[in-house]
Formats: sequence, C-alpha cells, structure tokens
Amino acid sequence: MQEIYILRHGHAHDIGNGLNDFDRALTDEGIEKINKLGLFFNKLDAKLGLVLSSPYIRAKQTAEIFVSNIDPKPDLKIVDFLGCGASSKEISRGLMEYSSCKNLLIVGHCPDLEIFLGRLIGAERITLKKGALAKVNFENNIEMSGELEWLITSKLVKKMKIKNETKV
Repeated sequence: MQEIYILRHGHAHDIGNGLNDFDRALTDEGIEKINKLGLFFNKLDAKLGLVLSSPYIRAKQTAEIFVSNIDPKPDLKIVDFLGCGASSKEISRGLMEYSSCKNLLIVGHCPDLEIFLGRLIGAERITLKKGALAKVNFENNIEMSGELEWLITSKLVKKMKIKNETKV
C-alpha cells in the first residue's frame, strides 16, 4: 500500500509592505500550528520516506518546521511542480518521478492541493484550511483512485495538549 500526505502551508503574512506572493513567510501563529502538527504527526508513529515542497517561502518553511518535529527525519526536496497555480495533471506528472516512495508528503498551496486531493479520492475538491494535513491510501500507486483516511486541521491540533517529548 502507498500513502500520500498532503499539507497546505501554514498561515502566512499578507502581500504588502514590499512582499510579493513568493516571499511571504509564516506568521508566528503559522509557525506555532505547524510545530504542533509535526509533533502530533510524530505521535502517530507514521513514517515518511520523502517530503516534497513548493519553492514558495511559506511552503518551504512549513515543510522545514514539520520535518524538524518528526523522527526519523525524511529527506526534504524543493520542487517547482508544487508552486502556486499547479494543475492536478502537473502535480501527478511531477510525482511520477517519486512513485517508488511509499510514504510521501507534499506541501503546497490552495486551490491546487484542494483540487488534487479531490481528484485523488474521486471528488471535485476537498477544502484544506491553512496548515491542514490529509492522508490518502492507495492500493497500488497514486495514479489510481485513493481513499481519504483522515484530514486534520491546524485548528484542531492547536487545541490539543501536545508536548515536545524526547524519545529515549
């Protein structure tokens, strides 16, 4: 079975004050929620083989913070096919290079990931709030239709009492 995790970037600063869309960084709230999401994910004992992220600053920060909180740490690769405006077809084509990876996390943007997630599970679109994480299972590979196992919002994770505990 193959698993793909889909993570929308965390809360980022608005465009303005000389910031363009590419350079928008996470807010303090965005950083806090992604930290907690990574800690929560680590408690699931799920293993990631690889993390792929959009090159936009807010997505890269999200991926880096998330990965810093899980153990063992997967490799992180920045890929252009997850940048803003990517179509589901472009994302699928880009992921073909990584089809041998069984547990893959992709970090990107709305509406791209919402539409891609929807198509993976046979829906039109699935809403992904900022910092939301979804898990989709596939019998064979990600070209076939998948099953949404769960979808967690950062708002839910923020309410949880999660501590950074060192593993012995």
